Amino acid sequence: YDNPVLDTEDKIKQAVASFTGTLREQKVFNKWVIAEGKVFDKIPTIKSMEGLVIREIGIGVDYGSVNPTTFVPVAICFRQSDRRWVLVRLKCYYHDSKKENDNPTTEFYSFQLKMFILYLKDQYPNIPITDLVIDSEASHFDNRLTVDNIEHSLSRKGEGSVDTGVQHLQSLFYKEVMYVLDTPSIRYFLPDGHYQEDTVDRGLLELEGYQYDRIRSAKMGTNCYKKELDHTIDAQRYIIRMFVDTGRCPVV
Repeated sequence: YDNPVLDTEDKIKQAVASFTGTLREQKVFNKWVIAEGKVFDKIPTIKSMEGLVIREIGIGVDYGSVNPTTFVPVAICFRQSDRRWVLVRLKCYYHDSKKENDNPTTEFYSFQLKMFILYLKDQYPNIPITDLVIDSEASHFDNRLTVDNIEHSLSRKGEGSVDTGVQHLQSLFYKEVMYVLDTPSIRYFLPDGHYQEDTVDRGLLELEGYQYDRIRSAKMGTNCYKKELDHTIDAQRYIIRMFVDTGRCPVV
């Protein structure tokens, strides 16, 4: 109510109505209450990139030797219909070694990442891939990429970074600054550059199924999240954080 931008009763009502449940208590009224259930109640999706002019693409990577490894590209786009800058999560790579019944190495994933970059360059010619951010805890993969001359940077982590990143994603979705291109994810690339596609968008499924951990939240006194199928979400957080730190994504 003390926000000078919300200078009419209608604007205040619209701000209050923009969130529901515990998110409203936390984000609008600045109260901390234990959140439960789904984290992302609103996920704007699109089926094509029509009407969007891509300026650049960044890639977030979550590496797992046992868990799935994901490459998540996020495009900074200019939407011509309303002349707004928006973010779009593009088609992602999602390799689940348990599902594929294989035992991939860092060399395998380095090759897969090369193929994925070439795929993006083929799909979006003349669009620069400006950033590649990987999990800072994936030291073996970091070394492999360095040996293979794949330029990259490490994700920034710290106390509360997960909650901060997830809440930012929530706001980007709620305020329709960020969209998800709903398209089946890539399972793996073949040596000739062709790829095997999944039947669904694994990244979108993770977003739809992501949940709060009510028990841990009560113990810790802060928002905690279930560590189940959060691989593309982590990768998405890494690249969005890079965009924020370099002034290319608003904090909303």
